[in-house]
Amino acid sequence: MNSLFLFFSLICVLFLSSCTDKSNEATTVISDDTSFNDLKIQNNSKYTLTTTKKESINLEFKNQILSSKKYEGKIVLINFWATWCKPCIEEMPSFNNLVQKYKDKFIIIGILFERNKDKKELNDFIKKYKIKFPITFGDENFRIAKAFDDVSMIPESFLFNKNGKLVKKFIGKIEEKDLEFFIKNDKLK
Repeated sequence: MNSLFLFFSLICVLFLSSCTDKSNEATTVISDDTSFNDLKIQNNSKYTLTTTKKESINLEFKNQILSSKKYEGKIVLINFWATWCKPCIEEMPSFNNLVQKYKDKFIIIGILFERNKDKKELNDFIKKYKIKFPITFGDENFRIAKAFDDVSMIPESFLFNKNGKLVKKFIGKIEEKDLEFFIKNDKLK
């Protein structure tokens, strides 16, 4: 019985391991100087964020440079926040003031760092705090958070000059006077 099993196994191995002559088949080799990791970085550098007003914000973040045709030439603050976060709520009036005061040269993009937030509840929050800048929500927010130094604390904000260069990272509540100093004095080189 064992010899029959061994014989059957040997036949199966020979049958399954047989190969065909493929020497006449053409082989295509794609040559490219771009590595897989470079391609992965390039593909992960573009983001389409969705606002509560159902608008899209297209951003590219690559090599610490933020670019967006929509906000070209403006100072941009990317602010990761949550509705339950007390320091985030405390920042809202200051942010509203600065966006209103410097509307021609400064914008804030509020990136909600909460999963599955009820849209009605979020819109009620926006109305309550009279938020005057775009608020984004959805899974894309978490993908871009990974690119921004793997955001894990909120509020966490990133300030970019009018050329898109990252100039300042804020962890915690930003004081209005501190942010205004950068905007007013154009200290964003």
